[in-house]
Amino acid sequence: MVDFADDTSTELERKAVALKWVSLVETVSYVGLAAFWLTGNKPGTEIFGSLHGMIFLAFAAMVLTITRSMEWGWWFAAVGLLAGPLGSLLVYERIRKRGVPEHARRRTATAVPHPA
Repeated sequence: MVDFADDTSTELERKAVALKWVSLVETVSYVGLAAFWLTGNKPGTEIFGSLHGMIFLAFAAMVLTITRSMEWGWWFAAVGLLAGPLGSLLVYERIRKRGVPEHARRRTATAVPHPA
């Protein structure tokens, strides 16, 4: 396990922060894709479409792996994934406003023994 020196955050908190930023990147990539598509820039649409697709797949994998730990309902994960960029903003806002559940934070912190 990686030692983060003075970092007191749990693994779940670090995953939530990463997902929060990937959510924003996913939304921005969608806006960029829409801009290329609306202006009729075919090469830009193809390149940005591939980039957005890879970012969305990373976002989807992160949402699916963190849903249970964050104690989100599967309905929230489904809406977050099926609603496109609005769903990624929903995920961002939920993490920003609620963060990691307190009892999940304690459970994660006590589950891994720290080296002496």
